[in-house]
Amino acid sequence: MDISENIEDYLEVIGRLIGSGKSASISAIAQIMGVSRPSVTQIVSRMAEIGLVRHKPYGDVKLTQKGKAIAESVFRRHRLFSEFLRDILGISEGIADAEACKLEHSIGPETTERLAAFVHFVNASKKPPEWLLYFREYAETNRFPEVCVRCPRFKDDLGD
Repeated sequence: MDISENIEDYLEVIGRLIGSGKSASISAIAQIMGVSRPSVTQIVSRMAEIGLVRHKPYGDVKLTQKGKAIAESVFRRHRLFSEFLRDILGISEGIADAEACKLEHSIGPETTERLAAFVHFVNASKKPPEWLLYFREYAETNRFPEVCVRCPRFKDDLGD
């Protein structure tokens, strides 16, 4: 079944509410999503029809097993992209979170798994690898760090 980005976003919000011990009420979902309660009721009804949630009028929204699996998958991808953008590329937290929201829907499983392996590899030690610090300096200044410029291998790679 092909699930729209919009439905994935709703499932993620519902999953986060439930996971944090809060009530996944129509009002709470509407507030987080920045939409009206009638809009949430409409999408929740659609999600119930396709077996992703259970909901009774005036009650909380509950995820089905299928809905929970999708919510968890979207949340994992969101967290991965946010971590990559923030911790590796050095993007501010607010921008990283907003961009992760877009990326979580756009990248396939193979790319996601490879990126997850890369993030884990880079973050495996408590201290960032030297090359990452050099990259961050370059990203901030748009100039190669002096240590890179002095390196004979760097010059060979540039074809000088």
